[in-house]
Amino acid sequence: MDVPVDLSRVLFVCTANNLDTIPAPLLDRMEVLEVSGYVSEEKAVIAERYLAPQAREASGLGTADVVLEREAVDILIKYYCRESGVRNLKKHIDKIYRKAALKVVQELGEDTFPEPPAAVDAAAATADATSPEPTDASEPSTPASEAESSASESPSPVFPSPEPSTSTSPTSPADTMPNPSEDDPKTVTTQQRKPLPIPESVHVRISPETLKDYVGPPVYQKDRMYVRPPPSGVSTGLGYLGNGSGAVMPVEAMSMPGKGGLQLTGKLGEVIRESAQIGLSWVKGHAFELGITTSAGDTFLNERDVHVHMPEGSIGKEGPSAGTAILTAFVSLFTKTPVNPDIAMTGEISLVGQVLPVGGLKEKILAAHRAGIKVIIAPAANRADIEENVPESVKTGIRFVYVETVKEVLEEVFRGEPVAERWKETLL
Repeated sequence: MDVPVDLSRVLFVCTANNLDTIPAPLLDRMEVLEVSGYVSEEKAVIAERYLAPQAREASGLGTADVVLEREAVDILIKYYCRESGVRNLKKHIDKIYRKAALKVVQELGEDTFPEPPAAVDAAAATADATSPEPTDASEPSTPASEAESSASESPSPVFPSPEPSTSTSPTSPADTMPNPSEDDPKTVTTQQRKPLPIPESVHVRISPETLKDYVGPPVYQKDRMYVRPPPSGVSTGLGYLGNGSGAVMPVEAMSMPGKGGLQLTGKLGEVIRESAQIGLSWVKGHAFELGITTSAGDTFLNERDVHVHMPEGSIGKEGPSAGTAILTAFVSLFTKTPVNPDIAMTGEISLVGQVLPVGGLKEKILAAHRAGIKVIIAPAANRADIEENVPESVKTGIRFVYVETVKEVLEEVFRGEPVAERWKETLL
């Protein structure tokens, strides 16, 4: 349009679930505000105070005895709506009350809920009042009508048509009404429909047992992949998904005859692939200290391939948070020592074995709490963030271990195992 616009006093607000996808030059010019998502307790209170009453009124059940139990809301949050916000939770609650209203109407029938005729009668009356009255053919002609007929017979002069008027007139009700002369006229009303009165005998309870009838089967079936203790080569990591929620992510490692290659599967991003390569290089460099080789000069993995997989391959995984979990899976595989499934970890690793801080701790700890994790190993640099920003209700029942090096991670994970006794002399 080539119109100058002054944007000096305009504030642009951008939202994102992940900063990694924002170009660096653009991110450098932004002021980043980290806003964490809701925990389960906060979601439940929002649903009880705001979402459920709004959905009940919108479904015409404001005066009815229809109750969504708190236990059903907890199941809804845990197995249907794990995202950090409440948008999806609102959709499910609206669906529950709409279906409850439908069931009430279907069970009681039209005898209890007759169609109110008031609105239809009013619309029909308005249509009759706005329809033109038919003229009587037997009425005597007036002088004015005779003059009009004589004028129509004589040739009339031609005048230029006037320009259309730019003034707008309010639309009359007749403009919005259907033509009564049509074969199938339809009456339209603009009057607001009021909810039908619900009998006092109607009582509906949406409980955890009946929740599936309203929203279908759970979207998330279970919080842990392994029902039994996993074999060696498997560890438990904590990740941050692109939708703003945390997740418990198992890491599986396996060795097979080959040429020393590393294969990675599970829709892993570039940063996770680099973390896996760093972890494998650290294990190779400390193979003798870990007890994997018998002497410091022995070669390791020259004729073996290593395959790392992170399940749920349809979900993309990115970020450095899985570094400690991948390295622990390698040590577990090569020392043939299983990892306790109640231990989860998060943290970036460096090539020399340092554990660096990561983000998304609140969402990750919430996922661990939901899965029943008892021990979380986190970077020491994240200690203040966890103690200040994570609610106590989420940290209940979880023991936090803060580490600065990879050796401290291995000491906690393999505590009490025979291989850890040797590490006291060589590694720790």
